[in-house]
Amino acid sequence: MRTLFALFLALAACVAQAQSAWPNRPVRLIIPFPAGTSPDIVMRMATPAVAQMWGQQIVIENRTGASGNIGSQVVATAPADGYTLLYTVNSVICANPHLFSKMPFDPLKAFVPISQVVNLGYVLVARNGLPATNLQELVAMARAQPGKLTYSSAGVGVGTHIVMELFLGMTGTKMLHIPMTTPALQSVYSGETDLTMTPYTTGVPAAKGGKARGLGVSLARRLESLPDVPAIAETVPGFFGDAWHGLFAPAGTPQAIVDRVAADFARVIATPEVRRKLADIGLETIGNTPAEFATIVQKDYEKWGKVIRDAGIKAD
Repeated sequence: MRTLFALFLALAACVAQAQSAWPNRPVRLIIPFPAGTSPDIVMRMATPAVAQMWGQQIVIENRTGASGNIGSQVVATAPADGYTLLYTVNSVICANPHLFSKMPFDPLKAFVPISQVVNLGYVLVARNGLPATNLQELVAMARAQPGKLTYSSAGVGVGTHIVMELFLGMTGTKMLHIPMTTPALQSVYSGETDLTMTPYTTGVPAAKGGKARGLGVSLARRLESLPDVPAIAETVPGFFGDAWHGLFAPAGTPQAIVDRVAADFARVIATPEVRRKLADIGLETIGNTPAEFATIVQKDYEKWGKVIRDAGIKAD
């Protein structure tokens, strides 16, 4: 009995030592989107400082395909040792399970949330020639002519599609969805479609530059960079549509590692220089705790699932 107890203590000590020594080799960070997209930009901005804190390299891998599912599956099946992490957007975790009839993994079971790193919203933009010049006029026009107005998106089931369906559901209106293989915003510029929901990173320049008319922003408050464009919630009470980015680890990753990753990334993105650079491209820094982020993930999973079911959206 004493021998078994001593062996147990020795094993526990080894595990504790291995965890405390983390990381003792490079950490792989999977981003399931191409280089140059906003998740990629954020991590390439933040990881050098975090890597310096850890004393280990953070190797970014862009593993694209299947609306983010391919890269995410790499992390879902990786060892839960803290050496493979995922940085993704809310649609992969909270929308894809409702869009695809056969998911290769269950996001709520396969991952442990680490931290919501940044948040951004969408700008609802209209072609300059559209008779409706504000949200009230747009809703009235859509109700008077159901299905006549068109809106473009980057594809069936993507964030820009689902957030627009949230708007239609909350206003009791119908519009024709036009999924695009070319940039959805460009179709508004050309007049091919009437409207699109586009992320702040592209929507703010579009509205400020006069190429399209900004009708509303999807977060709770107006943007400092677009003070004359109201929050959609000012016309549609309770409307809120965001596109957060977050860090995840394989389920079973030691809590001490999860907590450290969350705290270290939060510390880096809170620095004035990083906050300024992210704000310049329309991103709000968050850096919350694993518990706080887990609550958001569960809530958004239920919220976007309902929107998708109500709109009858399927990606396969």
